[in-house]
Amino acid sequence: MALRHAVTPGEAKEMQNLDPATVQHLQTLAGARHESVAFVFLNTAGATLGLQHVSSCEMASVEVPLRSVVGVALAMGAREIVMAHNHPSGDPEPTAEDFRTTRRVADVLSSLGIRLVDHLVLAGDAMVSFRARGLL
Repeated sequence: MALRHAVTPGEAKEMQNLDPATVQHLQTLAGARHESVAFVFLNTAGATLGLQHVSSCEMASVEVPLRSVVGVALAMGAREIVMAHNHPSGDPEPTAEDFRTTRRVADVLSSLGIRLVDHLVLAGDAMVSFRARGLL
């Protein structure tokens, strides 16, 4: 399965920069039946240090474990993070809650010197990138 772009060709830029195993994991996440969120921890060169995946029992929401994400990022020495979550509905357009969560995550990480590089919303074979849309 390859992700197509819901809006612009530039939305895959961050996906292209991730290692193949991480991209494969995110592609699997895109087709999940329940909403899930993944955090890809990167070093200053953009190399993947690790991945944290949180699933929900809910179809349309998932709680972002911000304390845990921060702890893992600090433990790994991550300088950048790519956040991704799926929309089981099949519609990759970000919701109002997606915007609020992204801003909260970016603000907390920024205060610690960690950059939220992108937030990818995945749905089936479609994807929306907050970075490509100028939202980060």
